[in-house]
Amino acid sequence: MAYDEQARENWHRYLYTKDRGHIEYMAQAQKCEGMYMGGGLQWTPDAKAVLDAEGRPWYEFNEIMPSVNSALGHQIQNRMDIAFKPRGGEADLFKATALSKVIMQIADQNKLHWLETQVYGDGLIEQRGYYDLRMDFDSNIKGDMVLCNLDPRDVIPDPDAKSYDPDKWADVQVTRWYSLDEIEQYYGKEARTKAEASGDDGPDWGVQEAETERNKFGGTGLQGIFDAYTNEPGLKRYRLIDRQRWVMQRTQCLVFPESGDVRIAETLSPEQVAAAQAQGAVLAMRMQRRIRWVVSTYCVTLFDKISPYEHFTVIPYFAYFRRGMTRGMVDNGIGPQEVLNKAVSQFQHIINTTANSGWVVEENSLTNMDTDELEEVGATSGLVVEFRKGTTKPEKIQANQVPTGVDRLIDRATQALKDVTVPDAMRGLQGNAVSGVAKQSDQFASQQQLAVPLDNLAYTRHMLAGRMLKLAQRYYDSYRIFRITEMDHQTGQQVEKVLEINKFDPATGTYINDITVGTYDAVITEQPMAITFENSQFSQALEMRKEGIKIPDAVVVRYSSLADKHDILAQMDTKDPVAEAQADLVRANAAKTRSQAMALDVESIYSAIQTAGAISMNPAISPLADSVLGSVGFVDKNAPPIVPAGPGGAAQQLALPAPQANTSPLFPARPASAADGAHAGIETQAADAQPQP
Repeated sequence: MAYDEQARENWHRYLYTKDRGHIEYMAQAQKCEGMYMGGGLQWTPDAKAVLDAEGRPWYEFNEIMPSVNSALGHQIQNRMDIAFKPRGGEADLFKATALSKVIMQIADQNKLHWLETQVYGDGLIEQRGYYDLRMDFDSNIKGDMVLCNLDPRDVIPDPDAKSYDPDKWADVQVTRWYSLDEIEQYYGKEARTKAEASGDDGPDWGVQEAETERNKFGGTGLQGIFDAYTNEPGLKRYRLIDRQRWVMQRTQCLVFPESGDVRIAETLSPEQVAAAQAQGAVLAMRMQRRIRWVVSTYCVTLFDKISPYEHFTVIPYFAYFRRGMTRGMVDNGIGPQEVLNKAVSQFQHIINTTANSGWVVEENSLTNMDTDELEEVGATSGLVVEFRKGTTKPEKIQANQVPTGVDRLIDRATQALKDVTVPDAMRGLQGNAVSGVAKQSDQFASQQQLAVPLDNLAYTRHMLAGRMLKLAQRYYDSYRIFRITEMDHQTGQQVEKVLEINKFDPATGTYINDITVGTYDAVITEQPMAITFENSQFSQALEMRKEGIKIPDAVVVRYSSLADKHDILAQMDTKDPVAEAQADLVRANAAKTRSQAMALDVESIYSAIQTAGAISMNPAISPLADSVLGSVGFVDKNAPPIVPAGPGGAAQQLALPAPQANTSPLFPARPASAADGAHAGIETQAADAQPQP
């Protein structure tokens, strides 16, 4: 079948990118994976054949796998939380909270934590890992976000790009083998008919065209004798080139005059376009950067449209990245691992030759065996050799000593492996003489060796969160219900809550939890897995109780790993009588202190009143009082003098109103003067400066 133009362009681009470094990358990725997996894969088949022919052993002391597993363990024991904060437009904290819960629910549905482990492992082992994020409308007519990981050897980035961010690549290709049923499932009946008529089917062994074999449950051992891929039409497979590339195209856009922002109208729902126009946005045709998505076989095009997404569906992770150059943790460990394997194998070979180095025997001197039998059993334990009297005693040939450099080479290779991967401290292998706290401190310090891979992982996480946000705002624009399980901080139990988004409120004419409006910034945080976090919290709670900090029993039980801890919490009396009594004592002491302070204030006020009364009765004492207070260092808060004189320097008395006459027999009149007993019982009957009556 003749080429069509798009298929020709796709295939030529595939050959160009493959020859520009992807073949070399696939070979290196396969070697790195073999060094990690071990099981005989650290030796090439040719090297093993030579050693087997010489009767020499080949051993693998796989130090790469535990090193990489230690780095993977850090990611496995921590989980990613995605949150959003409002940035502009109609965004607010309530919408941001709802959006964060929706995205985390989608991440949980897609098993993001396990997918991230695979992508992170691909980056550490094979230099590169990839997500693929897109919408799926098969199980939900409204659309569901679907996230998966890709085989790094199937993904071909732009060989001329230098950026980590795919938005700065010219294109990205994913090449895989599909059956006719899979082609129909993904691209429709017409695409299946085209593919079947093209005759582009071939064996899915992954070894043609200088490519490396892909990992799968089945190997390639039967490709020479098992020909079912041509005899059974259902097993025919076709290599598809799935290419996404940037193009410039006239596009209808929404232009916001106030902010100057431009958004492509095709990527928005009609409701979103109407809402934007209501806010003053104007529709206009502009040249815009779009993604053209073409899928083809060798000679026919199966799919050719403008992508509905604003970014490539492929999201990369590179453990070590330097302007287009990628490396993993295994790459620099290959040399030390190969030296270690060869040194150990050579050491074992020398020991084997030492144990059976041979014999020196006089002719016809043996009586209980011949020389052939001695050759076979000469190295066995408990061997008895009898020789004729008068002949020379058989002697064992002294073997060469093991060169001292071999054991040093083994030690140096082992240390080099740890230097280029992760040290013993990160794996907790310092020995029993080191305390647990010291081990944890060393593990924390050794994590600095993973700073670059973890920082790149954070970058990938941020890209993933940003793309998930755009898909959610674009496609999750209708009323949806999410059931979210959250922790009740009061009871410590998991409770289920219902979250409704884009719910129309007739009373206000607005949408509740409208996640389609506003702009947000993604905030990525890393938290320990629940079991690890609870174990650390439980240990800290116990340590705090040992130090005398009164941690409630309910808190300790909540952070324990007991299977029925929630039932225990429900049965526990959360009130601590000792703690309540201590709290009452603290409150009583505080009340007592306040009462004492109030009493002192009353005494001070009374003294001030007495002083004012004395000065008003005898203004001449004011300068003397001022001199006395100054001599003891009294500082006036107001302007001097400290004790001001009475008005006009003359004694002034306040005129008290005359008591009213009381004629009630039940309430006799009170005495109005000292003579009548008005001051009876009062300790100070007059001002201190006035003579007492």
